[in-house]
Amino acid sequence: MSLKCVESIGFVIFDCICLMVGAASLRSAATAEVASEMAEAAKPVLSKLDQYVVTIAAEGSTKTEVATAVFGIISTIYSGGCLGAVIGAWLGSLTLGNKILYAATALTTIVAAVATDGVAEIGLIGLELATAGWLISDSIKCAEACEYSS
Repeated sequence: MSLKCVESIGFVIFDCICLMVGAASLRSAATAEVASEMAEAAKPVLSKLDQYVVTIAAEGSTKTEVATAVFGIISTIYSGGCLGAVIGAWLGSLTLGNKILYAATALTTIVAAVATDGVAEIGLIGLELATAGWLISDSIKCAEACEYSS
């Protein structure tokens, strides 16, 4: 996996965390360094995320399919035992005020969503997608950098 591919996956993971916890405004905190840290934290499951990235990047995907793919990325990270490290890397990119605000809510929101198979969370992500053009853009770049095909 190339460095550009790994970094691109990190950006997609960062985007998905922002959507899951209702923190779209924090997307601007993502840098190449943070993206690399996010990917490193999720390293054990990176090879399992391609199907979701392809779905998010696909021009014909519906909002429900994209929202389900976002949940799939988070769920895979959770089931792969990487969630704590990924949330830690995400929180590390935030200002002190935002760390305090999101530290308690991020992990509990994601664990609750995973425990319920994302039933309600997928709908909420679908609503957030209207303001998340960066997720689609980052997923397209990721699919290209990693040479994923649909």
